[in-house]
Amino acid sequence: MLLPQRYAKSVAAIVVVALFLLFLVAFRLQYSWSDPKLTPLRPPAYAAPIPANECWPELEYLRQKDLDLGTNVTWSRRCIQPMFGKSDRDEVKKLPGSLITQQSVLDLGSCAHEDIPPCEVLPLNVPHTYPEKQYAHIIFGVASKYERIRDSLPATAHWLALSGAELIGVVVDVDASETGKLRALEKEYADWDIKAKFTAPTLTEYIPNNNDEDRSTDRDIPIEHHHFMMIRDMMKYTTSRTQWLGILDDDTFFPSLYPIGEELSKYDHTKPFWLGGLSEDFFHVKVWGLMAFGGAGVFISMPLARKLDPVLETCIADASVDTGDGILRDCIYTKTSTKLTIITRLYQHDMLGDLSGFFESGIQPLSIHHWKSWYDEPVMAQAAVAGVCGDCYLQRWQFGENTLFANGYSITLYPEGLENIDLTHCEGTWAYPAHGISGHEYDFSFGPLRPKLEADQKKSYRLKDAVRMANGVLRQIYVYKGDVERGEMDEVVELLWEPGREGTASG
Repeated sequence: MLLPQRYAKSVAAIVVVALFLLFLVAFRLQYSWSDPKLTPLRPPAYAAPIPANECWPELEYLRQKDLDLGTNVTWSRRCIQPMFGKSDRDEVKKLPGSLITQQSVLDLGSCAHEDIPPCEVLPLNVPHTYPEKQYAHIIFGVASKYERIRDSLPATAHWLALSGAELIGVVVDVDASETGKLRALEKEYADWDIKAKFTAPTLTEYIPNNNDEDRSTDRDIPIEHHHFMMIRDMMKYTTSRTQWLGILDDDTFFPSLYPIGEELSKYDHTKPFWLGGLSEDFFHVKVWGLMAFGGAGVFISMPLARKLDPVLETCIADASVDTGDGILRDCIYTKTSTKLTIITRLYQHDMLGDLSGFFESGIQPLSIHHWKSWYDEPVMAQAAVAGVCGDCYLQRWQFGENTLFANGYSITLYPEGLENIDLTHCEGTWAYPAHGISGHEYDFSFGPLRPKLEADQKKSYRLKDAVRMANGVLRQIYVYKGDVERGEMDEVVELLWEPGREGTASG
């Protein structure tokens, strides 16, 4: 999570010094960046006992409420040494031995502890870190309620902060006279290094559909109409540099903006383009038609936006459906000759419940949606590793005969081994939306699917948190929730991602 700018200047020096000393005492990490050989990390060697009222920092961190751990846990860690070199990101590289080693039992209710074992180094071949780029040629837009836009700030900051791209927000439940609230929201976003402008809705009167018998305009305006009209609000902030408008839902999430920028660069922004993804559920495609589903992220080039701007109100009146992305579809098809260009890695995520099959399939999503409604995943923590090794987010490795590591999502043990598990097929773990149809509706997007495994056929440690430490190391926390009725303890695996280096490893 990013530190708001307003705090950074006042506490930066204190935080850096304090955290450095804290982790130096706790870990006594030994790095040797000038030595091409990998240097194992030493176990902590305390010069003096920790006072009774102070705890080992590991214990304090694991006690945080969000991790929801029991009093006694088994704990282990590995220190990952990323090696930047030539490797096939989509290959499931098989490595000997176990990923989880040297487990210890920790009592989180006590400060008493013994010295922990060394942090065993694990070199892995990974893609390079994404280069830093600016994206002033993209303007993003979102239409939502005030509190939802505030709640979206940390997730938006993950991919938009310091990017040079601008966000235009239509706050649908704020009146134009409430400028104070709009400016306050802009300041909150600016404190997180996001360039944002917020406005009250342009549309102030309901536009009846031409097929609507009730022609009255004195009705509540659906948020979907504001979502569509947002194109005009975004147009007000375009400059000669603007190439693309990105239309988002308030829960559209990009693991990184760099792959989005690379994808957009494949298309000629001087021509009318409409880019987006379909629903993964073919039933939804049959119902709503061939269109860019809004939650996945929709991109239109400036030539297309200029054609749409003068006819927005007409398109609302003429639309065959009342959803923002559906109105946009009808408008583009009836007012222009532009057709949809499908970007397959923009995900609408019309999927319910357990999406482990998706996240463990080795997929490289450009966007993620519905992550705090249709299902619940800590996507910011998951995608943090993209800051270390770019496309390595959700990259997979197999350890020994029974362990699969999906980076940023899970470490999964298969008691019966992986020999009979086809890792080229996605496991169909999710539930189908309540449209009364099940069977093959997801085959066109993820097929062929393999059947969902029973609970006793896999043991998963799911990523719960990730934090960048003072020494630049990214700390991932994977947790297996023990079955209390069977007397199991919660289990924690920490993976510490060091800054990468050029080279080749066995992984």
